[in-house]
Amino acid sequence: MDIESALGLRRSLGHFATGVTVVTCCAPDGRPCGITANSFSSVSLDPPLVLWNIARVSNSLRAYLETEYFAIHVLKAEQQYMAEHFASTDHTRYNGIEHTISVQNVPILPGVLARFDCRTRDIHEGGDHHIIIGEVEAHTAVEGSPLLFFDGQYRSS
Repeated sequence: MDIESALGLRRSLGHFATGVTVVTCCAPDGRPCGITANSFSSVSLDPPLVLWNIARVSNSLRAYLETEYFAIHVLKAEQQYMAEHFASTDHTRYNGIEHTISVQNVPILPGVLARFDCRTRDIHEGGDHHIIIGEVEAHTAVEGSPLLFFDGQYRSS
């Protein structure tokens, strides 16, 4: 696909409003990782499966391909700062982002709209991304308004 076609496709895809998540795991060297992703989707209720995508060029790709456990955090409207922070190029810096570490050694972000604690089930190649499917082992949700991404910008509902 030429650059003009790719940019046009990206603009068209940007017209699909999505929620914003931060996916966390622990890197092989023990450092916590976090990455902003709007590719989150439900796959199945029985068994409970979800998926998200990570770019092959991500500097934290190895961590997510090798981890057994990860957590998907659905952000509230007022948590745009977290989305922006973890969208930066170094996904191992938590610089002032409050978090705890779960018994599965996964960084957990407090105060999010919903969280899905997952065990990696499958990883598939999909063009310039990997599709990571996780089996949901635990989940939680609270009331609130979601952070949205539409037309290249963060929005609230």
